[in-house]
Amino acid sequence: MRTTVAVLATLGILAAACGRGAAPMPEAAAPADDVRRCEDLAQIELPSEHLSDEPIYVGNEQPIAELSEWAASKPGFEQAWIDRDHLGWVVLAFSQDADARQTELRERFPDVGAVVVAVDWTMAELRALQERVIDEIDSVSSVGADVTKGVVSINVGPLTEERLDEVAEHFGGERVCVEGFDPATLPAQGPQPQTGEGWRLLADQTVGEPYRTWIAADPDGYARLWSDIGLAGELPAVDFDTEVVIWFGAVYSGSCPEIRMDDVVVDHDRDLVHAEIVHLEGPGVCTSDANPRAYVVAVERSVLPAGPFAIQLHSQEPPYGAPEERTLVEADLTRPGATLSSDQVGPDPGLAEPPPRVLGPGDRVEPGFPADYRFYLHCGPEWLGPLNDVMWRSDVTATPPAWRDASDENQELIVEVFLETEPARLTATANGHQIVYDPTADEPPGCD
Repeated sequence: MRTTVAVLATLGILAAACGRGAAPMPEAAAPADDVRRCEDLAQIELPSEHLSDEPIYVGNEQPIAELSEWAASKPGFEQAWIDRDHLGWVVLAFSQDADARQTELRERFPDVGAVVVAVDWTMAELRALQERVIDEIDSVSSVGADVTKGVVSINVGPLTEERLDEVAEHFGGERVCVEGFDPATLPAQGPQPQTGEGWRLLADQTVGEPYRTWIAADPDGYARLWSDIGLAGELPAVDFDTEVVIWFGAVYSGSCPEIRMDDVVVDHDRDLVHAEIVHLEGPGVCTSDANPRAYVVAVERSVLPAGPFAIQLHSQEPPYGAPEERTLVEADLTRPGATLSSDQVGPDPGLAEPPPRVLGPGDRVEPGFPADYRFYLHCGPEWLGPLNDVMWRSDVTATPPAWRDASDENQELIVEVFLETEPARLTATANGHQIVYDPTADEPPGCD
């Protein structure tokens, strides 16, 4: 059994998003054959009578340490978290005397954005339930206590009837929910294909380096590649008049080792050759270690792009930090016996530096650090966001000429934003002109 204990609720502060208008807590008694889905359970409802539109927290400037120390001194305190859906307020969960704690909270912290919620569970109960799940359910991928819903969440991987029945048999009617993925998305089970259209497998070994690709177009290059990867055994025969050799240095997690190369895809529209590598266990909670698996294939020259072309592990761009995954080939290898010189093959220099990140609505920005933000001027400059889960509003309603001149034909503009927390404000600068924004609980009216 592979179990990763993902304890979402710890003795510290859980920074989690908690929505408003939530449904009641899960019933204590559910039918034995009814397994609740985590995605269907709403989060704990905050008492609206104790909420207001200020203060607004835009970073992590909440006085969490003081609130936590105060709450921990009171009987029945269970957990705290940050409610990103309500202005970054701190939620303090109590399993007893919640009304009294709310009164004391307002007296002790009159100007702080915090609220008490009453819960009918304790952290000790949730932790004990976690341990039972780990002991009794074989098909667990991960298990954690989700205090924003008051349940133990069980990730079973593929949501098959067998796995759901197992959870229902052991924990039907208890404070649990299940999550996972549609089993129909799992790749078909089976052995590693040895051939495909225009290619054949030469080696499949757990050696080499991850996030790598390379190509050999002659016997000497083939022998060097085989040695550099660290492959065992004799070199399989390759006819270099009609074939080239390509190495796909795949990667897998040590806790999720079941991968398979299903195909080699030649995309002539993109001048790209890439592998099709699948995870046989489907998406899940895996450790972050990167282990190598070398797939070496002979590819028919006749199917290659005429060049230049690129080689990658997947159809999508290589991840940041792995520029060696993409190999550029600056030659026409479709000709019989064509070879490569050292200056015709190598990594893509364009991946050496990551492209600058541009934020957009819904993203987060670190206070005290400038960042680029994509702004659309079709509604004017008055409203910006949401950024850090907060809408920002300026008293400037007409687009300044400096911003208009810097925008493109779609009225898109890249502004530099700078967030401060004491007091909370956001400064946006473009083309030398600044606009200052204040956080607001109001919603923008929109525009045509």
